[in-house]
Amino acid sequence: MAEEAYNLVSVPRKNNNAGRATGKKGYIIIFRWDDVATFTKDAKGVKVTAFALAEGKKPIAVYSTQSTINIYDTAEGDPDARGFIHHVDFEHPGSELEWKEFLNNNVNENLGAIVINCAGDDCKIAGTPCTPLSFSTAEGQDNNEANKTTVNLASTLRGDTLGVIAKSLIPVTDNDEINTILGLTGQESSQAGGV
Repeated sequence: MAEEAYNLVSVPRKNNNAGRATGKKGYIIIFRWDDVATFTKDAKGVKVTAFALAEGKKPIAVYSTQSTINIYDTAEGDPDARGFIHHVDFEHPGSELEWKEFLNNNVNENLGAIVINCAGDDCKIAGTPCTPLSFSTAEGQDNNEANKTTVNLASTLRGDTLGVIAKSLIPVTDNDEINTILGLTGQESSQAGGV
């Protein structure tokens, strides 16, 4: 049976606390779109129905100060050409070698990012194969107030709104300890690593 395209339907308030901030896991999953073998959404253009990386490829997880994680989209554009720009903002504490190597070697890559909430199964995914994320800014600070990098990943082209992906579709990262923290299951990872 084919998926049904979107029909205009009411959107009621889900509960009394629908606008309350939700906690997020302290890691952002990042992957290169060049490593993605399968990515499909349903007919309504939001829910991811299939997601897989090419054989031998794994996403990584980047530690982020939980209170700084912000995944969102902004609508923009001229009449008949409006769409959404995806954003993922976060702060990474410290300036260790692995973090600097990650920045240096991914600043010009076509990236995607997944943020996992502390509760529930639906996660948010930013970027698509044709509207990938890239580093909009990565501003370092190492002074008497803090040692951190403030990052903004953003898509450069307009597209659909942020996607929703079930946690069960998210591939395990290259780090078993982080997979446990994030509640990711699947094929066992034999390497430890990640940022």
